[in-house]
Amino acid sequence: MTILKEKLSDFKEKFEQAQKLVDECKVDTLEPYKNHYKSKEILIDLEVKLEKTIEQTENEQDLLVFRAILGYVQKDIGKICSFVEETNQAKIYLNKSLELLEGNKNEPEIIICYVDTLNQLGILWSKLQDNEKSLEYLLKSEKAANSFKKFGKQPLTIFDIFGTSDEIEKGKGKECLEKNLTLTFFYLAQVYGAVSNLEASGLYCHLTLKRQLELEDYEPVEWALNAATLSQFYFAKNMLKQSRHLLAAANYMMGKYSDELEQKEMSEDQRAAAMENFKHRSADVDLCFAKYCIYILTTSIERLMQEKEESHKETDPIQFQINENCEKFNLDLSLYEREVVDDFVLTFEDAKEVFLAAQSYLNKAKEYYSLENEASQHARIVQDYAHIFKHLAFFEDEPGVQSKLHKRRADQLEEVLTQLNPTYYMNICRELMFELGLTYSDMLDIKCDLLKFNEVQPTALSKINTLCHKAINKFKEFENTYRDKKTGEIPDNLDVDELQVVACANFNLGRLYYKIITPDKKMQLENTSSSYKHYKTFIDYCEKHQTIAERMKGEYGVTKNMCELLPLKIKKLMDESKQ
Repeated sequence: MTILKEKLSDFKEKFEQAQKLVDECKVDTLEPYKNHYKSKEILIDLEVKLEKTIEQTENEQDLLVFRAILGYVQKDIGKICSFVEETNQAKIYLNKSLELLEGNKNEPEIIICYVDTLNQLGILWSKLQDNEKSLEYLLKSEKAANSFKKFGKQPLTIFDIFGTSDEIEKGKGKECLEKNLTLTFFYLAQVYGAVSNLEASGLYCHLTLKRQLELEDYEPVEWALNAATLSQFYFAKNMLKQSRHLLAAANYMMGKYSDELEQKEMSEDQRAAAMENFKHRSADVDLCFAKYCIYILTTSIERLMQEKEESHKETDPIQFQINENCEKFNLDLSLYEREVVDDFVLTFEDAKEVFLAAQSYLNKAKEYYSLENEASQHARIVQDYAHIFKHLAFFEDEPGVQSKLHKRRADQLEEVLTQLNPTYYMNICRELMFELGLTYSDMLDIKCDLLKFNEVQPTALSKINTLCHKAINKFKEFENTYRDKKTGEIPDNLDVDELQVVACANFNLGRLYYKIITPDKKMQLENTSSSYKHYKTFIDYCEKHQTIAERMKGEYGVTKNMCELLPLKIKKLMDESKQ
């Protein structure tokens, strides 16, 4: 027994020495892996000593202890090799550890190292882009941990193994195994995401967050951001209750962290850095909440636009699994969940509540993402801001109020467009120009609809023509950003998605020129000719690019008819203008 204690004490000293080198590693630009290589040397030396000890040991319990320690040593060598990008060596050592531990995986001394080794192999194969193999190891890790827990045994940490039975730290082994299992879930979420199995990825993300809460093993800001990000997966699946629950939990956690931050002792620099991170991530959580609100409004409109409500689809197995396993967090979130509904809306009053919530979250996000500091993100927020006015207008019955809402939408977009330099923010400027063209077109449609039921007034005609020209100017500005400065032509080698938007701009231009109202025959001829030219350009894009034609079948059909009718009207106007 004395000899065993001496050996364990010697092994423990070497193991801790190696671990300390990695834990206290400082980045050296000349030798970035210096400490890791030193740690690896100590562990390899320890591996040799352990292998000799195992050859000389006959007692089964002692053998189990030495094998467990050797498994940890080989696993840690593998981790170091993976870190320093010695991939082949990492595979060798991790597999040696796995093979050594496999036969005793359900023993308390073995299970923690066994699960961690499987996790490390899962990570390694994920880095090597073999996600199927990565999943194989990670699922095996999950199964092993859950299987062990059924035996009711208490797992032992490496330091429990080094000590005597009296020195075992009660509960530490269980905590360590549970943390390793949480990491398994975390890695499974990443790898399932990499293979585009988003349902499984979402499930494991949720389980990871839940386990982190239960084990009190999380960093509040990171946890909140992960919860808010995951909410977007759920609302895209129309699982609004789950999505809102995650967002409420994120807000709860940020509020809790804010309170703790005020009481925490730290230097001025540390507090400034912590506050900057808190404000940044709070803005990101606010944006996630705003996206949730926008999704409710957008999808509510789509549902109302359908002729009849679709029948409920059968729930697929993984969807059912998400509903079954993703129980609510053990947090009092009632205050935060009351901020916004968790269902689609039907009336203006209900839509307005969601609109006001979205507006509040976007305003808070804009405080951090200002135009001066974060122009790109600020512009994206303004676009979202414009969208909520558009969505609210859909639920409004009064045309005058609809127009005012669209006017607010246009004002927001115009303001940010005038402040952005196209040289640096061309893509965003294009989006804003196109969105403004659509906004003025929406306002135009409202005015034209009113004209059908009211006596024609000169002021109404003037407003219609003004909106036509505003929309035309924005679509032309958009189109001109693509023109070659020398030739004035739009290159045909653009990405098909960009060509589609240019084609769409021409479709809108054709429609807008046709809507201009004037008694002047020459102006009618000019406008009708311009309408035909842009419709014809749209047709040319569709005929050159089948993808565009397939994506815009409705517009293509309408335009084909217009291109047959307009030449006849142009001829008639030409004849009339000669008289």
